[in-house]
Amino acid sequence: MGELSGRGAKWVNHFAPLHYLVFIGRSRKLMSKPALVQAGFAQNHFRSMSKQQDVRRGFERYVHLTLDEAPRILKAKLTAGFPHFCIRVPTSSVESAAYDLCRYNVAMTRQLRREGKTGFPESRSNGRYYAGMQIPVARTRADKAAMLAEHHRTRVMIEVLVLDFICLPDDTQLVSYAPEDETLARKVLDRLMVPWEVVLSKPPGPYPRNAKYAQQVAQFVDRALSDPTWLGNGLEFDRV
Repeated sequence: MGELSGRGAKWVNHFAPLHYLVFIGRSRKLMSKPALVQAGFAQNHFRSMSKQQDVRRGFERYVHLTLDEAPRILKAKLTAGFPHFCIRVPTSSVESAAYDLCRYNVAMTRQLRREGKTGFPESRSNGRYYAGMQIPVARTRADKAAMLAEHHRTRVMIEVLVLDFICLPDDTQLVSYAPEDETLARKVLDRLMVPWEVVLSKPPGPYPRNAKYAQQVAQFVDRALSDPTWLGNGLEFDRV
C-alpha cells in the first residue's frame, strides 16, 4: 500500500477550465508544460498567473494535483463565473507513477530559496530541496509519510506532483458544479467515446455561472471536437 492510499485517499484531484476537457479526454492524460509543448500546444494555452512561477521555481515538469477537494483556486474561479471542473484520478494510478508531495503553494508562496535566502527549513514533514527547486518537496517514502502524517486533513493543501504526465484510466471521474457544465462534459466524453463517470456536485461556494464565459467555452468545445488538429485559441480566464 502506498503513502496516499494508506491515508485513506481514494482520489487525487486536478482542477481545470472546462474547455480543456476535449484535449484531456482525447489524450486520456494529464501532461506537464514541457509535455504539452511537445504535443504542439502554444504558450498561450497555459495559465498566465502560474506558468512562469512553475518554471522559475523548478516545477515545470510536474502535473499538479492535490488531495484537497475544494482548493482556493477552484473557489475563486467559480465565484468569478468561470466554468471549471475536477478530474478525480484513482489514487492507485498516481502511486504507480513517479510523484512528489509539496505542502506549500508552488505558484503563490513568496518564501523561496534563492538570492541567498534560506527558504523554508528542510525536515521530514516539510520536505527537502532537490536540484533547481526553490521550495522543498517530499520525495522519499519516509518523507511522504511524515508530511502526510502531520498535514493531511489540516488546513494545509498538499500538492501531489506527478512527473511529466499521468495516464487517466477508465475509472477516472469528472466532477461538474452546474447542470449545464455536466451536460457539456457528458457531450465531450460521448463524442470522444471516453467512459469516465460524470458527477454533479454542489459547488464549494458561490458559482454565478457567467453566460458570456459559458458561451465562449461551448464555442471552444464545439470547434475542438470538430477539428482534432485544432489546439486552442488562447482562451484562458486568468487574463479576464
